[in-house]
Amino acid sequence: MLPRPAVPDVAPFSYTLNIPHDPRAVRVARASIRSALMTHELPELAGVSELLASEMLTNAILHSYGETELHLRWAWQTLRMTVWDSNPKPPDLRPYDLYGESGRGLRLLRLLSDRWGFITRDREGWGRTAAKAVWCEIGRQVGSARI
Repeated sequence: MLPRPAVPDVAPFSYTLNIPHDPRAVRVARASIRSALMTHELPELAGVSELLASEMLTNAILHSYGETELHLRWAWQTLRMTVWDSNPKPPDLRPYDLYGESGRGLRLLRLLSDRWGFITRDREGWGRTAAKAVWCEIGRQVGSARI
């Protein structure tokens, strides 16, 4: 068996994007994520990260009001993406509908991320104290692609 290639260390980084309540903003977030990951030499995470962030942001825009925040953090060989929105209601995993046009976002989080979850709590500075964050983590996998 051949030894696995060494994974070069990537210094920790963190970015926050304020996303307006506009579906077109998801495209800007995707481009920003790709740019950050390419700049920090993590191209193998770009595709899956863009897809999962799109799902989380689209859900936030559809099921909340006002601005949304996307936090992107790389540390300990793991990318964590967190989407804050103004709706404190936990995400709902709907029954699978083969012919449905929506309802696959949380299933994609479960399938493509290493870990995911959500928290609800009071959040300062949003004009409304109750909020929710949906997050996922993606570890670096050398020599294989997730999607």
